[in-house]
Amino acid sequence: MARGQQQLCLALVCLVAMSVSSASAFVFKAGGTGEWRVPGQANASGGNIASYNTWAEHTRFRVGDAIAFTYEPGKDSVLIVDQKAYDACDTASPVDTFSDGNTVFTFTKSGPFYFISGNKDNCNRNQKLVVVVMGPRADNGTSTHTALAPSPAANGVTFSPPSPPPPIGIDISPTPNEPSAAVAKAAGVAGTAAFVIGTMFYALV
Repeated sequence: MARGQQQLCLALVCLVAMSVSSASAFVFKAGGTGEWRVPGQANASGGNIASYNTWAEHTRFRVGDAIAFTYEPGKDSVLIVDQKAYDACDTASPVDTFSDGNTVFTFTKSGPFYFISGNKDNCNRNQKLVVVVMGPRADNGTSTHTALAPSPAANGVTFSPPSPPPPIGIDISPTPNEPSAAVAKAAGVAGTAAFVIGTMFYALV
């Protein structure tokens, strides 16, 4: 009986850890819309896409967050490159390549990440993005690491360290009226965890 209770406690701890981890992450749409195209071109809603780096400067990214890109497969792609390739729009030797048309990339470490279009001409027309990722969010909604210093300027764009993030549970996505996939996932995991915990405790009574 004691061994069964120990296993139950271990299962509860794992479920709670999963729900907390999921609730701390956010999915951001690249540029605020998610559409990956040359800045200034008309998007699906008829508006123009501002500079991706202008958007990134005002967005706080943490380890565990993700960024989503949507584009037409076969006509464009997302490349992760180093700073040298970013500056030169060099598409020859990327760190990673995505071409499925609906790319979601999760940040697993802090530091700068360099994204460019797989179409060199598009990249030369500023279809490129630098994301500076800070440490993961703690349980109280604050960073567990010291904020990064401003990254070096890339093509004249200087990045300042973002201000502290809002408390957990507030979606900091640039599209507040549209809940992020991470928040929806967190709610589902938390609900499942609560149900399982209640069932297990009921079985012990």
